[in-house]
Amino acid sequence: MREDIIARAEFLLTEVRLTPEAAQLRLKDYFPELELEERVRFVHEAAGLVAETLRRLN
Repeated sequence: MREDIIARAEFLLTEVRLTPEAAQLRLKDYFPELELEERVRFVHEAAGLVAETLRRLN
């Protein structure tokens, strides 16, 4: 499930182009059992993966 959450967070950040704060709120729609701390952590992790991908592309 962890991979699903990170993938959804990554989608919200890249495809939907939400801010990290907005992505944290939207994750609650998909995974209502997650606490705020968990949503913050998953969005932060997804943002790191996005940044790493962009670094590799440049």
